[in-house]
Amino acid sequence: MRHDAERPQTTGLITDAPVPEHWIQVLATMRANPFTRLGLAEVQAEAPHILIVSPTAEVARTCFAELLGSAGSDTDTRATDDFITAMSAKEVVPADAPAGTWIFLPHRQDGWTELETASARVRAALVKENTAREQREKLTLIEYGINLWLWAEPPYGGGDPVCHAGELISWESAWTLSGASDTGSAGAGSGGTGPNSTGTAGTGLSARAPEVSLRPPIYFGLPAVLRERRRDG
Repeated sequence: MRHDAERPQTTGLITDAPVPEHWIQVLATMRANPFTRLGLAEVQAEAPHILIVSPTAEVARTCFAELLGSAGSDTDTRATDDFITAMSAKEVVPADAPAGTWIFLPHRQDGWTELETASARVRAALVKENTAREQREKLTLIEYGINLWLWAEPPYGGGDPVCHAGELISWESAWTLSGASDTGSAGAGSGGTGPNSTGTAGTGLSARAPEVSLRPPIYFGLPAVLRERRRDG
């Protein structure tokens, strides 16, 4: 069990520390379970659109390389293609999100203090927007970890929810992306880019994603396809 007092407080993306090895086993276990995994093709088939809320290009590449690569998307948080849009928290306008969009938000207890506050604010605005939408138009809100992996406890004892910081990390709602590249490099460094890096050669949010994410692609918040699979399974 972790408590807020035990969390490292950060002000950027930590790229010089590997993801703890036990997360690789957690990822493998989740990918072996049909109730906790979705393939890249399934995501593309089920999500009408994806919105990634990310503060920098480095964060987007670190956390969403496989997903961006599968869509043939550049990691440009100012650009929009037919499937994925990425932008900063300040740029999000809930009413503009297309019907059914899957929205990936930074985790509200990630350790990146400023980003936690921004993510909680955006999430509240999106929840408010969702209440005014018809069922078929509702948004799916999903959280992803940026620095979470450096301190959070993995699920033990049959996958009971992790209790910390108001129980915001709940393994009841966790799932992972499968069909991606070998996870053995998930804890690798980022080629010397520092925590305040904004992209390749200082070009901001415009470099193409690598093949493997530097963070485990584990998400919190179930899309409808997984809810139905668990209900019917």
